[in-house]
Amino acid sequence: MSVLKLESFSHDVEIRRGISKFESFEALRDNAYSDGVKSGAEAASRAFEDEKIRTLAPILEALNDMSFSQVEAGQTMLKSMRPMVEQLVQTVLPESARLGFGGEVAALLCKAYEKAPTSRISIRVAPDAVASIQRLLAPSKADFSVEADPALDGLQARVNWQGGYDQIDLDAALDGVRMAIDTFFSKIEKTGTDNA
Repeated sequence: MSVLKLESFSHDVEIRRGISKFESFEALRDNAYSDGVKSGAEAASRAFEDEKIRTLAPILEALNDMSFSQVEAGQTMLKSMRPMVEQLVQTVLPESARLGFGGEVAALLCKAYEKAPTSRISIRVAPDAVASIQRLLAPSKADFSVEADPALDGLQARVNWQGGYDQIDLDAALDGVRMAIDTFFSKIEKTGTDNA
């Protein structure tokens, strides 16, 4: 025996109630049209956003992978430069510091002379640097003396004048450069480890 299923028309009352709030059939039609347009626009907008996400997801993933690969390549290149940079610090910088030491002392003498032009300026350097510093500073108009100080090494100097002093320590500067390079490359190593 088959079961008959009758359609329910109980919702007709609700439909009639909804229709009755409109003054005319044209008003009902205009309202239905605007509701349909609004629903269609919302559906199209949702579909567009879903499609945009579906389309852009692989592109964004590829760009992210490319960016990560670029960072890794940059880190690898910098890591490969470490031996060369360390060699420069060991060989070139100390020699450059040695060659530029006299110029640094001359700059301190000029600075001291500007601050105290009538004062006698005392320059203390390592014993083996006295003669070369005296020759270098000989043309200066300042009243100065160059004295040996066994506590200083070849890349250190102390300049005293009435009311002040200044000093040079290129050894400490070189140590600072070495430390900065070690810190820099350690950060690169850590970043690479963190990224992995």
